[in-house]
Amino acid sequence: MGHNIRWDNDEKTVVFQEYDENPSKDDLYDLAQKSAEMLGTVEHTVHLIIDERNVSHILDTKDMAYLEKMTPRNQGAVLVIVQGRKIGYKMMIQRLAKSVGPTAFAQGYFVETLEQARTFLQESYGVRYASGWVEETLP
Repeated sequence: MGHNIRWDNDEKTVVFQEYDENPSKDDLYDLAQKSAEMLGTVEHTVHLIIDERNVSHILDTKDMAYLEKMTPRNQGAVLVIVQGRKIGYKMMIQRLAKSVGPTAFAQGYFVETLEQARTFLQESYGVRYASGWVEETLP
């Protein structure tokens, strides 16, 4: 298994997904399924933080269509952590992805760190984290 997934805050309003070293496309599909199952356990909107710093594969239209099919109705913003040099490229791919998966890719944002993702969710969507979350930031 080349990934991890967990709730990122006590209120269960954010799911954190992380790819380990050398993930496969199967990890993408497995994470999408697990994420949908987690979101299905609550009624409120849930945002995603996806750490893709270890990802080298590129989404194709089949992948995008699958993610669209798996997107729960209560999925909110998706913050994707990528290396800074890849942000422009990822934004270009996202424009294509929105045409294939308008729901899955509707609220996608790119950041360089977990702290930036959490801060964005706090400031833009009112997400709350327990005091001390910065110290819990993953490497």
